[in-house]
Amino acid sequence: MSNSYFPKHKYHGIAVGQNLQPIEDCKVHHFVGPAATVEKGIASFQLTPEHLWMTFQKEAEDLIKVNGRFIEDIDERNRRINAAYAKLWLADKRFQWAGLAAFASKQVGCGLLHARTLSERNRQELEAARRWAGSSAEAAAMEAMPMMIRSGADFVHDRLGFGNMHLFLDIYPLHRFYMERGLAELDAYLPNRQNIAAKVEWRAKNYLKFGVPFQEIRRGFKRIEEGDLSEEVKALAWHEQVNILQAILYNDPHMQDALAKNQLAWAMNFPSGVYLEIQLTLSAQCKAKDGWTSYFPKLRGAKLWVVDERMQFVARAAARFDELLKGAQRPYVEESLRKIAAGGGVE
Repeated sequence: MSNSYFPKHKYHGIAVGQNLQPIEDCKVHHFVGPAATVEKGIASFQLTPEHLWMTFQKEAEDLIKVNGRFIEDIDERNRRINAAYAKLWLADKRFQWAGLAAFASKQVGCGLLHARTLSERNRQELEAARRWAGSSAEAAAMEAMPMMIRSGADFVHDRLGFGNMHLFLDIYPLHRFYMERGLAELDAYLPNRQNIAAKVEWRAKNYLKFGVPFQEIRRGFKRIEEGDLSEEVKALAWHEQVNILQAILYNDPHMQDALAKNQLAWAMNFPSGVYLEIQLTLSAQCKAKDGWTSYFPKLRGAKLWVVDERMQFVARAAARFDELLKGAQRPYVEESLRKIAAGGGVE
């Protein structure tokens, strides 16, 4: 269906296997026939599943690129990703996972903002320690804590950005393919996506192969077709959190160590600013909002990188999002998503 967020795709209405050129534009070529005779024939371009997948993959890449290169500013890249998710939902309100993803990605942006602020503050403290230290021993002691905090903040900032980008590069093209071609073709041609791996930018190949046709993808989009949007969210959330992010982010022992330290600081009520509360606020803001915010348990032993614990947190947020969309608050949810789609949020 036409909408104000996505232009008509250039291959709209062209069937897979159909010629992409008018016959009069096809060139005549000579070729060797079966009996070693010289024959004449025309060569034409035909639409293949791989060609389709490449158009949607390039669309995703171009959204987070400038002058052909991925945007190096992780925070700006995150804002564009948030906006793209929000536009998917605004274009097709059945894409409930995408609406939730806009808020979740916005929350990643809040984490990026916190990590960057923490890194900068500790850089200033480190410089102050070096200026005022009276001896090398004192300098080392005074520098230790700011250096440790800054190092951890920089690491988390980079890894969050890495996960945020690669999840987007995986799942945005899936939504666009379904939006343009429908469930039957998505189901039939999902395995073909792997065939373009050598032509796409996928920096997570050491953790996960590109375009793996996980069963949760088909299950999620089938639920959209059936109108069961809460089950659609569950299926695609599992794909997002387990198939993708667990592999490229949460299995990293350094990330687990950083998350464990953050969890301990939060549970023990360390000074504000040292830790980040693990939450998801369903509005275009970072600050928690009563009735709109879901929290990960504030327990010393809680582990965000453990699938079962994280999925319980995701399920609570998804259920609350579903409630808000079905209730009187829906206009406010839509207003927030419009703000995110326009580049707002993370504030």
